[in-house]
Amino acid sequence: MAGIFPTTKWLAPRFGRNVDADKAARACRILEPTVVGGCFTDGIAVTRIVSHRGACRVAPENTIVSGRRAAELGADIVELDVRESADGVLYVLHDATLNRTTNGHGLISRMQSRDLDRLDAGVWFGPEFSGEPLPRLIDFLTELKPLLGFYVEVKAAAPCRLAAELEAAGLGSGCIIYSENDELRTVLRKTLPHQLHMVNYRDHPDIEDARAAGASILEFHSMDMTSLLISCARAQGFEIMMHTPRHDESAFRQALVAGVEYLNIDYPATALTLRREIQGA
Repeated sequence: MAGIFPTTKWLAPRFGRNVDADKAARACRILEPTVVGGCFTDGIAVTRIVSHRGACRVAPENTIVSGRRAAELGADIVELDVRESADGVLYVLHDATLNRTTNGHGLISRMQSRDLDRLDAGVWFGPEFSGEPLPRLIDFLTELKPLLGFYVEVKAAAPCRLAAELEAAGLGSGCIIYSENDELRTVLRKTLPHQLHMVNYRDHPDIEDARAAGASILEFHSMDMTSLLISCARAQGFEIMMHTPRHDESAFRQALVAGVEYLNIDYPATALTLRREIQGA
């Protein structure tokens, strides 16, 4: 069980290429790798399935219909991306431009909300989704709150506006918050102290530093995660999220056996089937 993930791969950012596992373990303040979630009892929390951009493989990403479909397929949480319009309205959109996932063109940051509200964010994926709007964040949250929790990745938006919209939706706490931008993460933690702040291992390869940065959830890409790193993260009090966009049943299974708290994937139905098999829930 301790070897379900490679033990030394990706420790190089902190310990160098020729990794000594004992040295690495001592640096993480543990004597040896520990097995997390070797058996699933009532005391072990069930892994929560996070559907990346909604059910993005069967519906247009970052839309309300995609979120509803994710819930139908077994997701517990929907991951979404937030950007701001020129007039300060928050929208759910991954890219800086509108080109890929709407019938619009150009930077969202230069567009007015009155024009953004007229865009079609569904037809690019398939004609059956024609007319699906580019969702305002407040509409996305309000519509999906009865069905799902939220993992909000802030691409480019004022933290104070995000805080106001979460409060307006009755979500003053319990949402996962993340940004790839280090400075923005710092401001988000100060502006949203009651939310669950996440950091990716690639942002902070030194796990102690990641904890000192104020995060409570540490995300690993599937190729980065090892049993030793899981132990290090547990020792620092982190909840753990694993992410992969691939339909990688082996990675899903390994994460579920390891008992990670969150599985952030594009295939919620597969993850649900495996969770029922492995965790009985």
